[in-house]
Amino acid sequence: MDTTRYPSDSPAGIILRYLQRHARATVKELADLIGVSTTAVRDHLVHLQAEGMVEVTSERSGPGRPRLVYSLSEKAQKSFPKQYDRLISTLLRELIELEGEGKVEQLLDRVSQRLASEYADRMAGSDVAARLNELRALLEQRGVPAEIDPEGDVLRLFACPYYDVAADYPEVCSMERRMIEYVLGEKLVLEDTIRAGAHNCRFVLRPQDIPLTMTPPAADPTTEV
Repeated sequence: MDTTRYPSDSPAGIILRYLQRHARATVKELADLIGVSTTAVRDHLVHLQAEGMVEVTSERSGPGRPRLVYSLSEKAQKSFPKQYDRLISTLLRELIELEGEGKVEQLLDRVSQRLASEYADRMAGSDVAARLNELRALLEQRGVPAEIDPEGDVLRLFACPYYDVAADYPEVCSMERRMIEYVLGEKLVLEDTIRAGAHNCRFVLRPQDIPLTMTPPAADPTTEV
């Protein structure tokens, strides 16, 4: 999210971040959240609609007038922090054409291990629950809002750091899953994705009898010793 344009403590910033985590909200819910009148919230929502950041739909859940429900727009999703450049899409496309999808899968697995190493070096937890909480904090620091379900076996990411790339290359979602698996040392199932239309990426922990460990990337045979 453009934090300069929408500071986290501003009404607009609070609204956008709430919608990012909860997918949708009514005017009353947002008014209660911010502690202002519904009229004030409507003013903020009108501005955010004009900026193309939120969308509104009408829902009828019983007798009486339908209620308006607000959610993030595609533009808002694309404004969240990204960890890639357009160059990545071009590189992936060229790699698939030159080397085939199998080679790209191997490459993305190596990338996931390198990313995992960056996180693993900053984690001290000795059990899965501790590492999961540390990973959540590190993801938040890097601009990816995340939370762990009360049961402690589900990790949710409320922004896709590879949003545009994942739209064309779902393999990137698998790369992110493998990265988290390597950090935690446990297998995960990716049950929902922002790419597929869900409001978060939902990773479910599937503990294994044998912990998952990273393997060093194979040496490049062309490298001189």
